[in-house]
Amino acid sequence: MAIRLVALDMDGTILLDDHLTVTPAVRQAICAAAKKGVQVVPATGRVFSMLPDVFLRMDEVRYVINSNGASVRDMREDKVIYQKCIPVETAANILDMLEPYGLLIQFYCEGNIYTEKRLMKHVDELPFSKAFITEIRKTQHEVDSLRTFIQEHPDGIEKCNLAHVPSPLREELWKTFDAIPELAVVSSAGSNLELNHRDASKGDALRHLCEQLRIAPEEVMAVGDSGNDIEMLRFAGCSVAMGNSTPDAMEAARYRTTSNQDDGVALAIQKYILEG
Repeated sequence: MAIRLVALDMDGTILLDDHLTVTPAVRQAICAAAKKGVQVVPATGRVFSMLPDVFLRMDEVRYVINSNGASVRDMREDKVIYQKCIPVETAANILDMLEPYGLLIQFYCEGNIYTEKRLMKHVDELPFSKAFITEIRKTQHEVDSLRTFIQEHPDGIEKCNLAHVPSPLREELWKTFDAIPELAVVSSAGSNLELNHRDASKGDALRHLCEQLRIAPEEVMAVGDSGNDIEMLRFAGCSVAMGNSTPDAMEAARYRTTSNQDDGVALAIQKYILEG
């Protein structure tokens, strides 16, 4: 069965390790798939405001899955067509639990990132390049209090992102949050923790989008590399793990490609879409 939609993870998949760059080969493959009539859907843990320019400039790319599936946006209509947010009460409990640690807490809400002014100093401590940290700073909205912020947003938040949590605290917090029935805990990088509504995932968002577009799972290709990609890899009839994938992502996928540093996405699109 021909592929009608391809869902592509961002960091570690489309993007190189600088979290900024798309190679010419990957860019050309994405454009070729779109010109063939395939729906190209970025599926990322990132908030909408951090979507790479390569997709914002492509008229063929209409839908985007953000915040690990907590939001599906129709960019052509500029509206959210599906969301699964963390309720305000749960978000407040997260703040209570994180208060003793002084970590950089980022709330994703309505397509933007919010953090408290007092915590912004930690942005410069993140284990990323200066160029990527500059991009992160551009997308941060500083607020005096996240508690006040969530009370002003009764629909809840898309995601709570802890961009860098040192070990062994990371393992401790993972176990703590994983024991809360209302939350799902995933990670897209070695030191981060991402908290979502228990039912939010890239797979859940992809399923809802495909239902709206009347596309069967067998007509879907998904490409990813880490824990937050597992559910969409399991959903897609054609699932591809990057060569740099975590073991659990490798296990969830049916096929393999090369790493993000070696044009793995371009090779997968060529093999399963353009030649398929």
